[in-house]
Amino acid sequence: MPLAPIVLFVYNRPSHTERTLEALAANPLADESTLYIYADGPKKGANAETLANITLTREVIKSKKWCKEVIVVESPVNRGLADSIINGVTETVNKYGKVIVMEDDLVTHPFFLRYMNEYLDIYENDGKVISIHGYLYPVKKQIKHPFFLKGADCWGWATWKRGWDLFEPNSRLLLDKIIEQNLAKEFNFNDTYDYISLLKAQISGTVDSWAIRWYASAFLLGKLTLYPPVSLVINIGFDGSGTHKDNMDTKLSNTFDFEAFPIERVKAMEDKKSKKQIEIFFRGEKYFFRLMKRRIRSLYDSETPSPKNSRKSTIKKRIKGLAPSGFTVLYQSIRASFNTVTLYNGNYRSWSAAKLVCSGYEDPSILEKTRTAILKVKHGEAAGERDSVLFDRIQYSWPVLAYLLKIAIENNHKLNIIDFGGSLGSSYFQNQGMIPPNVKLTWNVVEQKNYIDVGNKEIADERLKFFYSVKEAKDDNNANVIFMSSVLQYIEQPYQFLDEVVAFGFEYIIIDRTSFVDDADDRITIQTVPDSIYRARYPAWFFNSTKFKNYFAGRYETLLDFDSDIDKGINLDGQLIAGWRGFVLKKISPAPNP
Repeated sequence: MPLAPIVLFVYNRPSHTERTLEALAANPLADESTLYIYADGPKKGANAETLANITLTREVIKSKKWCKEVIVVESPVNRGLADSIINGVTETVNKYGKVIVMEDDLVTHPFFLRYMNEYLDIYENDGKVISIHGYLYPVKKQIKHPFFLKGADCWGWATWKRGWDLFEPNSRLLLDKIIEQNLAKEFNFNDTYDYISLLKAQISGTVDSWAIRWYASAFLLGKLTLYPPVSLVINIGFDGSGTHKDNMDTKLSNTFDFEAFPIERVKAMEDKKSKKQIEIFFRGEKYFFRLMKRRIRSLYDSETPSPKNSRKSTIKKRIKGLAPSGFTVLYQSIRASFNTVTLYNGNYRSWSAAKLVCSGYEDPSILEKTRTAILKVKHGEAAGERDSVLFDRIQYSWPVLAYLLKIAIENNHKLNIIDFGGSLGSSYFQNQGMIPPNVKLTWNVVEQKNYIDVGNKEIADERLKFFYSVKEAKDDNNANVIFMSSVLQYIEQPYQFLDEVVAFGFEYIIIDRTSFVDDADDRITIQTVPDSIYRARYPAWFFNSTKFKNYFAGRYETLLDFDSDIDKGINLDGQLIAGWRGFVLKKISPAPNP
């Protein structure tokens, strides 16, 4: 049988694209295959950096003869990933009858093309099978043979014209059918992964995803996709354009004997045992979830006594919605829909030198966008907000929330916190619903003057207050916790500010979503925010992690050093680093006099 053509979709990531093409070219069947590369064009008003990266990406795809034949299709305008894939796959599959589909952040194993082509041949006339998939989730228990799951997937996949003809682009129609047929739980992998929210986000326009519609189309028709026993694909797009590393990262196997692997027909039926392994992976029990469960139990046990079964039921209801499930992935999918990445570039000699080329956080349009978003959260029209972007489910920093509950327990059910750089109360609205009602909560936001003016006028309530300085907040209510999330890196003299924080004598210092490097000195960069959030460029520090921790030595002990869950990857000068970190610090009590 003739080999299936490969279609690759690229945009503005030259280094990702090059790694993807190098790996593809290393497949033995590459020099016998035809490769179509669809290069998307710039958005209207794209900045100079984006335009330069689009140009570099197009230079990369033309720099070598990656396959036997390479056909480049360049779009003069931005079509977006969803439209590009839908149109590109349709054009190619209609011409050839089958297709292998890739994106610019997928690195493949040398066995990938053989696996795809041979299984395309084996199941070509089997109407139960809609696609072949190259990626396998990093399940704990080894799977020893290819297996089928109901639906379709999106990281290195292949199909036939008869399969792609079943693609239904109308997401509202898909959701209605799932609800009408009472299939939501099964669609969500037995409620371990929130696919329904992705489909709803597609309907609302929050995301533009071809993949969720492809999965739903196949799922509703009872069609099957074949998965490999080990992953033949890794995703290198962990910089905001790809999916969360903790949830989806895997490694290409260097121990699996692919040469001895028999490519043979597997019975076309869903493999319940393998699906169970993926459900376990999706569920992803985390230490901090278990910790919070214990902490909340102790908080509620301290309330007015109630019959044992009743108390158990109450706790169960309180805890039921805590599991992270698929929200981290949902958040990254939303970020991916912006079709651009928050970038950090440069190594500036001084803060003032970097600031010369920036438009900062003081821009009044940013405040107005944030105000509009946070009021929707306050009035119950959205679940959460971050960087002025709304979410239909709350995103939690689980380590931070766990320690806030721990601190409340240790302080007689009181939690008095200063949120430095807390915008208009984003973290308060994120966490306040998880603080039990018997905890006396005072959340004090310290921000720029224009934010505090708006906060006091429109946002403040009996538990949320706004102050112009840390001193003012401390004098008002003697808070014992200071919380700094994604703020220290935007202060011109961060260590001088930390001197002031330490001098106030806070019992706890909690730091989250702060950028670090392990093997370099402190560094000043410029952060470029995606245009789809708001237009801004401002200086940002990357701290040397050892120097930063040593700053607190002898004064504060480190209770926890954690990776910030939501934003794992950072694109620094075009290279991915895992740099989002957080710390929970507790003041060291002086030794008693002998």
